[in-house]
Amino acid sequence: MYSLQSRLGLWLGMMLITIFGVHIALMSYFPRYLAEEQVLRRLKHDADFLVKNIISQKNESIDKTTLTPIYKIPNSGHYFQLLYQNKIFRSPSLGERLFEIPALNGMESKVVRLHKPPQPPMLLWVNKIQIQGETLIIAVSEDIKNIEEDITEQQKIYFIISIITLLVLIFLQRLLIKRELKPVDQAQAQLLLIAKGEAERITQKVPDEIQPLVNEINNLLAVMRKRLERSRNATGNLAHALKTPLSVLTQLQDTPEISNYPDLVTEIKEISNSIQAPIDRELKRARLSGGVIPGQHFKINYEVLGLISVMEKVYAEKKLVFGVTIPTDKTYQTDREDMLEMLGNVLDNACKWAKSKVNIEINDNNKGLHILIEDDGKGIDTSIQQLTMRGTRLDEHKPGHGLGLSITKEIVKQYYGEITFDTSPTLEGLRVEITFPKK
Repeated sequence: MYSLQSRLGLWLGMMLITIFGVHIALMSYFPRYLAEEQVLRRLKHDADFLVKNIISQKNESIDKTTLTPIYKIPNSGHYFQLLYQNKIFRSPSLGERLFEIPALNGMESKVVRLHKPPQPPMLLWVNKIQIQGETLIIAVSEDIKNIEEDITEQQKIYFIISIITLLVLIFLQRLLIKRELKPVDQAQAQLLLIAKGEAERITQKVPDEIQPLVNEINNLLAVMRKRLERSRNATGNLAHALKTPLSVLTQLQDTPEISNYPDLVTEIKEISNSIQAPIDRELKRARLSGGVIPGQHFKINYEVLGLISVMEKVYAEKKLVFGVTIPTDKTYQTDREDMLEMLGNVLDNACKWAKSKVNIEINDNNKGLHILIEDDGKGIDTSIQQLTMRGTRLDEHKPGHGLGLSITKEIVKQYYGEITFDTSPTLEGLRVEITFPKK
């Protein structure tokens, strides 16, 4: 599933993790680097002091009175070792130990990290210089265990704070993305209202990046609405235009010149009736359509009860009993006129053939819309396949033109539904079952 919110959250989260990862790595390196640089400065300063003030050239010994007190305390963590004129001089704090001084090439200095458990970690600075033609190698070191522990402790605290900050930022980022995308969700909700026929266009203000898409959708809805209105108006106008010549054709059969030919009169009547039916139907649809917009909804309870009321008046002489099982306050998202024509055709056919009873059952659930109409008439006399062929009628003696059920089948097919014809197991008449998939 392609989710803009999830993808934005994923990429921004990865960016935050990368930034924090680099930041944590740098903060793991720089504090230690800065601390060691500070220690090295102090070691170099002590080395310079030793070279200038401690060595006595005459007795070739160390003047301990000039030593810094820290170098006099045994195992103080501050040590030095000198190699001068093949003699080794050590600080009192070093005791009897000796440093393993690395080899030096020429006049150079070197920094060495020493850590041989159980001895604490040491930072050793070694320098090689010339004094009055003699080579002097001086090594100064400092115990950095406390510094390492402090840095490690601070890094742990910083790491924990960084992780908590990262999680908070990711959470706030998701909230921000959700808030910024809320207008899109509201625009989607308006689209659903349009589909239900409760709105004509999207009025929700959306981000500038999405506004062009919303504008195009509104333009498309306007174009569809105008095209539908023009199409239905044109159909109504055409039907009106045909009524006058059709009336003239109907009147011709009463003229003396035509009335003397019964076969011709019959043929004119059949032709007139076959033209009159679709004209009346299209005029009715044009009247009902009015200012319809795409996606107008169909109120099941209201519309079906209205159709039943009409059928009761049309077939009043039969005194039909209607068994009705329909949901209340239920709305189906489809074109109202198409549903009225479909149900009207099937219900009219049932009333036409029923003896005394017609049952109507409609269910709208998670699976879709299910419509069942059955009567107690004579049932099916022709094959199911022939029943929905344009022009096929159950009984040629009944009034009609054989178009109703075929048009019903076309409407059902248009909305990806299915229609089946069978014999009613309860009323023993025709059973028409229509199902539409869930939208």
